[in-house]
Amino acid sequence: MARISSVATLSAHASRRLAQRNLSAEDVQYVYAHGRLHHNGKATFVHLGLRDIPLEDRRDDRLRRLEGTVLVLDPNTGCHLTTAYRNRQRGSRDIRRKLKRSISATPQRPLPDC
Repeated sequence: MARISSVATLSAHASRRLAQRNLSAEDVQYVYAHGRLHHNGKATFVHLGLRDIPLEDRRDDRLRRLEGTVLVLDPNTGCHLTTAYRNRQRGSRDIRRKLKRSISATPQRPLPDC
């Protein structure tokens, strides 16, 4: 099932990461349309696994190489791309996993006087 909306804007960081990972705007739209949506922490993740790629697209090498691509989106709008990366081996397990301890549980150091 494909989503109707699409990624509308890119951050400067995201455009640099897309260039480094050889991902085009069409690739981002494909991952957004077919990937699984995960809400975790202060971001929305879209992960494209092998099972998410339609059977008719699995023979196309251009689309098959997108397996394991993760898009990190702004949680408020869901249309602003923050960054993108690939994680073929662990997939969405890393996204869904909770942290072992809370960030707020670490003791806070007082700020030095300047």
